[in-house]
Amino acid sequence: MAARDLTSTAGAFDNAKGVAWAAVAVALFALIFVSGKWSGGVASAAQIIWLRYVGGFLCVVAWALLSRERVRGLATPQLPVHAVRAAAGGGGGMAAIYAATNMPVADATAIGLLDGFFTVLLGVFVLKEAFTPRQWGAALVCLAGAMIVVAGDGAALHLQADTLLAGLVALAGAVLIAVESILIKMLARSERAIIVLFYVNLFGMLLFAGPALWQWQPVPAALTGAFVLLGPVAILAQVCNIQAFRLSDAALIGPVRYTWIVFGALFGWVLFGETPTTATCAGGALILIGGAGLAASRSRRSLQAAVPGAPGPPG
Repeated sequence: MAARDLTSTAGAFDNAKGVAWAAVAVALFALIFVSGKWSGGVASAAQIIWLRYVGGFLCVVAWALLSRERVRGLATPQLPVHAVRAAAGGGGGMAAIYAATNMPVADATAIGLLDGFFTVLLGVFVLKEAFTPRQWGAALVCLAGAMIVVAGDGAALHLQADTLLAGLVALAGAVLIAVESILIKMLARSERAIIVLFYVNLFGMLLFAGPALWQWQPVPAALTGAFVLLGPVAILAQVCNIQAFRLSDAALIGPVRYTWIVFGALFGWVLFGETPTTATCAGGALILIGGAGLAASRSRRSLQAAVPGAPGPPG
């Protein structure tokens, strides 16, 4: 009995630590998400995302050198998939930064969380995954929540151009992140973590160099350095995710990603003085409920297949 109690206590402690690691990962991704607004809008979203990929690439190269990774060990037969994944992920991240800069952070976060809804749709129609009526119900709850957020902000009712555009960009970003999620799932079946990180940062750096230069705005050196550091921050967030899954089950960790809306609202309030509206709170609550339902159902399937997922906003 005593041994069983000790095992149960240790398991509960590991679960608590796993949730904490996952929450730290979400908080780090949320910081990247608000980087454009935090900088006062002096840099374009393309410029920020490119500098982030530069920082990420340098970090991964340093990691490979320290671990004595051989160059041929980074070879992959799936270069096109890595390139498309980088384009989708970078585009989604750029859209998220733009949206958070041009509309309330909590609203942009709520809409961005629809990536879970779109991931499920792509899983059904592209990967031919089974989808139950309960999961359809959870997906519709997410969609209803996003509609409440956008309508409550006035974009749908009054057609305020700036807010409407930012909301549509956030929605497009959610679709792109969903595409990236599907591609990550495909790559995870055959590629090591360092290979996935190496190519996403390499292709991201190459693909977004043009848009970044086209929209380049002079910024102080300190701010440029801060944007470059977003790359290591994103990799640190991924490490936190890995640690979370080592300590806890996917069914427990998956829904933690939806705390993104909590961190988004918190950063919006603390850093920018944005008070969430009633519509944002109500719509966000629906997205949290529906998203948690989707995440829990997907996590159970992942556990049965012994293929864990990974929580986290655009990263």
